[in-house]
Amino acid sequence: MSQPIINFASSRRVNPPGVSPVLTAEQVWKGLQIKARDPISFVAAISSCKIVEDNGDEFVREVVFGNNPPVQEKIRMYKGAIAFFDMKDPNIHITNTLSVDENDDLILTFAFAGGVPGYHSKEPPTLQNLNKSVGNGPAITITRIRELVQEGTIV
Repeated sequence: MSQPIINFASSRRVNPPGVSPVLTAEQVWKGLQIKARDPISFVAAISSCKIVEDNGDEFVREVVFGNNPPVQEKIRMYKGAIAFFDMKDPNIHITNTLSVDENDDLILTFAFAGGVPGYHSKEPPTLQNLNKSVGNGPAITITRIRELVQEGTIV
């Protein structure tokens, strides 16, 4: 029996109470730009990445998830708001969206359509199971961006 196609989205607050340093929208966006071009320290499932075509805010990267064959992703970055990651084979579409809630708090959302690269589970893909594993992606990214700010890589 084949795995069902998974469509899933998860959001996390960028600056929950008590966190330090508090990140600005500009810092988070810079971190997302770094993640798009060099994702290895952000995404544990990615074992290698190289840019094969570069047109600034649109580029193509070849990534390897674990021990799987390389896949190409077309990346489109829309400053300050959204990054699209589109794979042809397999046909998976991912977005990283930076937004604000009703209180003007920054929110980072990752959405997956057509599957989640590197996700394999013997458990049924319930919303709760996905949120425990894949759902932590935005939080992991926010933590890494915060580290880059503390190191001085992002100002």
